[in-house]
Amino acid sequence: MATAKLDKAQRILIVLHGAIGDVTRALPLAVRIKDNMPDCLITWGVEPISAPLVQGHPAVDEVVVFNRKGGLTAFRTYVSELRRRRFDVVLDLQRHFKSGVTSLLSGGKRRIGFHRKNAKEFNWLFNNEHISQVEHYSPKIQYYQRFGDLLGLPSMRTLKFGLTASAAELKQVAELIQAECDRLHLDRDSHAGYCALILGSTWPSRFWPAVHYAELIRTLQDKYGMRSVMLGSKSEEPSAAEIESLLGQQPVLNLVSKTSLRELPAVFDTCRFAVGSDSGPMHIAAASGSAVVSLWGSTSHERSAPYGSEDLVLDAAIGCSPCFRKNCPGLGTLCMKEIPPAAVLAQIDRIINREKLQNTERTG
Repeated sequence: MATAKLDKAQRILIVLHGAIGDVTRALPLAVRIKDNMPDCLITWGVEPISAPLVQGHPAVDEVVVFNRKGGLTAFRTYVSELRRRRFDVVLDLQRHFKSGVTSLLSGGKRRIGFHRKNAKEFNWLFNNEHISQVEHYSPKIQYYQRFGDLLGLPSMRTLKFGLTASAAELKQVAELIQAECDRLHLDRDSHAGYCALILGSTWPSRFWPAVHYAELIRTLQDKYGMRSVMLGSKSEEPSAAEIESLLGQQPVLNLVSKTSLRELPAVFDTCRFAVGSDSGPMHIAAASGSAVVSLWGSTSHERSAPYGSEDLVLDAAIGCSPCFRKNCPGLGTLCMKEIPPAAVLAQIDRIINREKLQNTERTG
């Protein structure tokens, strides 16, 4: 893998269209580039679902949104928008056919993509430079950092995501939490903090059972005096309703489908830590600096553990896991059911003990 340093004022295109978790984990690459070349212009090509993560981000100068639901007409418009910017360098982080075609048609002089062994759908054919091969189960966040290595950029000892909540977002989340406390007739301040519960994922095979969440909520309240905040999109509303039904009179704050993607960092700033399965919001929690207890079944924590919380992962070590299937082929997501609430609580104990130690060190 040869390295060729960039000129300070080059125009750079990052192509990473889709998944929220992937876009979140690629943010440190943009930060690394901008920190070392503040005069460069970084454009990010992205689909609507993940666009809020890069719109207004301090390391991203402009965003070009590709709405794939618009079909070929939308793709032509998207490519036209990219071509007129005359990029010097294209970083194809998606490694699929679609991103490879985007990279080629963008007109970029240097088109950098994944090694042939790591790319999919003949993606490597569309790029004229490639990062070195990475092991299949290497953390994906490190995949993206290889692009910075190829560009000759100094490495980052601790990755920075640049994902911070604005004052307006913090205010909006505070109002949402207050409204939930009012609905439940709770004193907002008479508790030991909040735990964020990330209920959903795009794959049903990643769901942790509602009965487990209900038990966790009860124990957090009884053992620590902590309140729980449920998070998710509209598709998680049935899960949230099931948890509320299981809890009966036990209160739980329900922010499912009430927050935007950009407001999630403000929620995680408000909470002491988070619990959830493999999902985009799980990675946003980690990017926001939260400790995250992550739950794994059909996917691999070796590849996708939340940054900074790699030691807080939990899996049931079922023989068929990870299967990388969206739907369980017949075991009723046993891999997720077999992760007990007691194991999650043990990890939460570790987080709380760390907090106590850090507070002791700060106070001398």
